[in-house]
Amino acid sequence: MLYYLIYCSTACELMTPEALRFLLQQARSRNREMVITGMLVYVEGTSGGDTQARFMQVLEGSRFVVESIFDKIRRDDRHRDVVVLKREAISKRNFRTWDMGFEQIDLEKYPEIKPFFELNDPPVSDEFLASDASLEFLKSFYDERQDGV
Repeated sequence: MLYYLIYCSTACELMTPEALRFLLQQARSRNREMVITGMLVYVEGTSGGDTQARFMQVLEGSRFVVESIFDKIRRDDRHRDVVVLKREAISKRNFRTWDMGFEQIDLEKYPEIKPFFELNDPPVSDEFLASDASLEFLKSFYDERQDGV
């Protein structure tokens, strides 16, 4: 059975380009080995005068493997305030050709997505959790690139 899990978290400190590349190399290697697909978004923005960052990630694969990887991710000291946004069985992969897609976003350049990444509080209202907004947001990057853009 295929399964996906989406979470968001707050970065403990801003990630350098080198640290992000290293993180992606680790994730892509592990995901290839464990037949996991997905997408990671790293967002920086200003909140209360300070620049902060948030992660949002989706993992797809067998439920056991996704949950095992997520257990390790949850304990990673590069982030805190890990909140599961969605987890469910799926009939097919949404990110089937990506070991781990990646997008880095400067929140100041994309004000229309601020509701996804309020940096003071996790975006976990009941309405947000009940919707498919987090999955649709992450899929938008995949769909855009699959269309050749």
